Amino acid sequence: MFVISNLFQIIFQHRKQNSWSNPRSASKDLTSAIAKHAHAYITDTAFNKYFSGKNKGRTLAGVVQDEIDEKGFSKYLFQAEFRLSQINYKENKFDLAATSEDFFDQLEQANHLPVLVLIGLKESYQNNHETRPYLFLAECLYYALVCDHQSNIVYQFPDTNKEAQIVSKPLEALVSKASGYSRRIIQELNQFSEEELRLFQRIAPFTFYDESYDEFSKNYNTRYQLISHADFFDLFEKYGVSGDDIEELREYRLISGGGNHEMIVEKGEPSGFQNDNLVLIFTTESEERIILKYSAFHLTKTAQALIEILEIETNDEFFNDLANMFRERVEGMSVVVEVVKVEDFE
Repeated sequence: MFVISNLFQIIFQHRKQNSWSNPRSASKDLTSAIAKHAHAYITDTAFNKYFSGKNKGRTLAGVVQDEIDEKGFSKYLFQAEFRLSQINYKENKFDLAATSEDFFDQLEQANHLPVLVLIGLKESYQNNHETRPYLFLAECLYYALVCDHQSNIVYQFPDTNKEAQIVSKPLEALVSKASGYSRRIIQELNQFSEEELRLFQRIAPFTFYDESYDEFSKNYNTRYQLISHADFFDLFEKYGVSGDDIEELREYRLISGGGNHEMIVEKGEPSGFQNDNLVLIFTTESEERIILKYSAFHLTKTAQALIEILEIETNDEFFNDLANMFRERVEGMSVVVEVVKVEDFE
């Protein structure tokens, strides 16, 4: 049955590890997302009456209706969307994609819902499950609740002109360019705040990339990297990037943990990496095989997508400074470090 208690159960089933300890704690949070002032009615004695006995959510439906009467339907719905997104910030509580899919599966079997509500929710899934999944969830929870207690319910299209607290729209233009990317990347893009994006846009120009040949797939793989802040502290300090900035990028899942890399330099086989305009080349005339080690972070697929979508250009001055620091590090070794333009290298 497409009823709110079952939808709560679906969300709880997709909870993350170390998340809600029991269904009651999940229901308490979700109830407060559905109705802003629901917490005033949640007590040890009254809480279970929302979904059991004769009440079965009637009290909550009344609280929701009071909020709609005060703000209007669209404003209520967008604020419920925002509250859901805050509860599940960065999906710390439940798996968003799996929950949306299971909600839709329930819709497919929900013959008891009014036809117009059923059609409207299915259309909402098609339109929003990738770009605004919390809006779809908020609509499902709302209609599952009210259809159980009111007759003659019809589906209402939310009026976007009524949005005050926007969940996905700060990145609406960005997401509109992301249609060719995976659903997971699109969902992650919708979770970033403008502040988080600004941090990434500030640091992304300092990234570089290289290509390696995969013997198994017979393809060249491009790896985007950010040199280790710890190893090149003075360089990052010059460009106003702190260790806390790097840690935040890791928290946002835009870069992975720093790892050790090896670069093999052999006579007649130049090695190195590049940015958009320049190539950093390591060569040697020695007959010996030289291994250079350095540490760098890997950019996640979402970070790489952001660079492409936002058309972020790399910083040549930073890249040249990085080359100079590598020159200092290989001093005394039979390695030559030079920087050339991409067109000259090709």
